Amino acid sequence: MKTLAVLSLKGGVGKTTTALHLAAVAHASGRSAHVLDADPERSACRWAAHAPLPFSVTAAEPDRLARQLQAAGQAQFIIIDTPPNSRELLLRAGSLADTVIVPVAPSGLEIDRLRPTLELLADLQAQREDLDVAVVLTRYNLRRRLAREAEEALEGLPVLAARIRQLEAYTDSD
Repeated sequence: MKTLAVLSLKGGVGKTTTALHLAAVAHASGRSAHVLDADPERSACRWAAHAPLPFSVTAAEPDRLARQLQAAGQAQFIIIDTPPNSRELLLRAGSLADTVIVPVAPSGLEIDRLRPTLELLADLQAQREDLDVAVVLTRYNLRRRLAREAEEALEGLPVLAARIRQLEAYTDSD
């Protein structure tokens, strides 16, 4: 079982979209996936209720997250979707994960707001040297100058080569 936590202190960066994409990629590659939706808004659960997904999504309770993770252990990939502005849950999910994915949209404000999340994760990595942390660009449109500027601004950080593109289908699904 591999556990991924998708987190950021900033809201609206694409955490739920990223979590569902990761689960879909795992499924497409022949691996089982399960999403634990720890966001009180339950966006991943609502998305799963409106469209059949090839993986399971369940609501997670912050105080039971470790036990729920253990109960979902039959899946090869477990992805934890987290809410914004919850340092406690960010640290809890990060401490349970093998890999943390931090989504960020390509804009100056989004990248500026990335720093507090990375600082918390650096502190967590000081305790857990085996914790992998990576940044993924969301709402990515190569034709936009902001996308290229964001890549330059993130230079030196562990940025994934994969991007979650900006597509109207995602925007219309809310």
